[in-house]
Amino acid sequence: MKSYIPLVMVSLIAGCSSSESDSPSQVNNSSQQETSTQETENSQTSTSTDNSSDTNSNVNNDSSGQTDAGDGSGSTDNDVTNNRGVYFPQSLAVASPFSDSSDEQDRQYVYRTLEARGPASPTYFWATRRIDALLSGETPLRDVFRVRSFYRNSENADCFGPQVSYQGHPDATDPSMSSGTLPTGDLGLWLASAKNGNACAVAQTNAQLRAVRERSRMALMTLASMVSAAIDDGSGLPSDGSSIDLTTQMNSKGLADINFDTASIELASGVWEYRVNLTYTVSGSDYGITLSMVHTPGSDAMNYTGLLNFTVEGEVGVTGIEFPGGNCSQNERTLVGSLAYERSAEQMSVQSRSAINCGHGISGAFNSDQQVDVKNKYHSTDNTDGWSENFAIFGANFNLTSLAGDYAYAWQAGVNDSNSRILNIGFNDASLENGEAHFGYGTDIDVTDGMVQGFICNWAGPNNNHTLQDFTQRQFFEYDSSTNTYLGTEHRANIEYAPTNSCEYDGTASFVFDIDASGVLGDIASESASVSFVTDLWSPTDPSLSVAESVVARGLSVPDVPFTWPVDE
Repeated sequence: MKSYIPLVMVSLIAGCSSSESDSPSQVNNSSQQETSTQETENSQTSTSTDNSSDTNSNVNNDSSGQTDAGDGSGSTDNDVTNNRGVYFPQSLAVASPFSDSSDEQDRQYVYRTLEARGPASPTYFWATRRIDALLSGETPLRDVFRVRSFYRNSENADCFGPQVSYQGHPDATDPSMSSGTLPTGDLGLWLASAKNGNACAVAQTNAQLRAVRERSRMALMTLASMVSAAIDDGSGLPSDGSSIDLTTQMNSKGLADINFDTASIELASGVWEYRVNLTYTVSGSDYGITLSMVHTPGSDAMNYTGLLNFTVEGEVGVTGIEFPGGNCSQNERTLVGSLAYERSAEQMSVQSRSAINCGHGISGAFNSDQQVDVKNKYHSTDNTDGWSENFAIFGANFNLTSLAGDYAYAWQAGVNDSNSRILNIGFNDASLENGEAHFGYGTDIDVTDGMVQGFICNWAGPNNNHTLQDFTQRQFFEYDSSTNTYLGTEHRANIEYAPTNSCEYDGTASFVFDIDASGVLGDIASESASVSFVTDLWSPTDPSLSVAESVVARGLSVPDVPFTWPVDE
């Protein structure tokens, strides 16, 4: 992979209200966006409830006028828009390959090619269209800016790791430990399908990536609006070796409870640098969000590399800006995020990282590559502002037309956990019609290679053992156009196990657990202490191969990502 120019971080502060959508139109894929004329937009744009109060006529309306690009070429802004990949990462977003924009509010247009067989309107293209609309000035920032998007927290699908009660646990060494409830998030793909009909592996991927998508999209939209602000202002984009200050222009956009402390674009030796400092005021208190991006163009608008990073200050106990977790003793928390990207023609490779650090005014959050530093771990005395909760890495290498490619998502709930949780996803062909996912555990997140290494059946139960066993949870998924879901059924999945150290129960003692996660023990025939439970987890058929090697042999691969996975750092 290509190397990147190190980014010097600057502080930035921001805020927005949460919504899944902000503007109504859709496009089918990046190629259509780049080669077709711009679609006619619906005149009724969605308006942010947080930021719609200011109707001052002086608000910058992000309109697209015929102004000079400011790059010394005499180009109009139409030329700038058509070549935006030169100075801004065209067609870049983060989204689950399964996610469909029909879930989004205010959806009014759907474009779909006849041969497409996956999601009717993939959210990835929805997201890039939203960003493009800000870049071109087609959509005013004030209509779509939602500060709460920065404060979205990842969550589990309802089928993934539900609370499961048990009695007579065979690994209990004390009678007082034999009954209880296993906590949420630890049991993996417990049910074959989510309540929305999606296969559990699909539903969990969508649920976990929703927050990652919203944070990165809002960051890119905010930075993109700086470009249209420069063009609207008449100053144009900077020439090489210079920078422009857009603080006044960004404040004129009239975002409620938001103040831009600094906003600038610089072009240095052909490399674009975007910096923003925002302050978000909540109930009289100020919270900071930093946004910074270095973008390095390649031979043309369809070849480039770069890195976006951001910090978002929040506080436990303040509604709407809470970052959860029990490792940090402070209420003040800071979300840190990075998105490294590399585009080569129609192939996109990304690595997104995020974590919650303890406190405000943090330091050392980013490594020498300016990605979130996975080794910057919180310690109550030695490193009080390191990451303490919810470190996540999303890696993807995919085709921008079909979205087919390699995907992996790894996350670790707390800094003191022994293992990361990992989803590996593979499609059988470019149609995204079907494929399979493997869920399991890996090494600590700071040395993960992005591939499932094994399974832990008793993560949080009595006398639990975290030694990896040679299993994964495997689930086949298949797209159903009539329901717009990826179906997953029990007979096409290997996900069942008993939450014991052996992953099984022989039926000779008093163990009962909530197999169907109904909340009631004994409501189905299999929930009986006299019924044995044999694991149906997936295991390698070739004993000479490890779990990871066996998963790869099935056609799944770890995505090749910018800067590599932590194991190679």
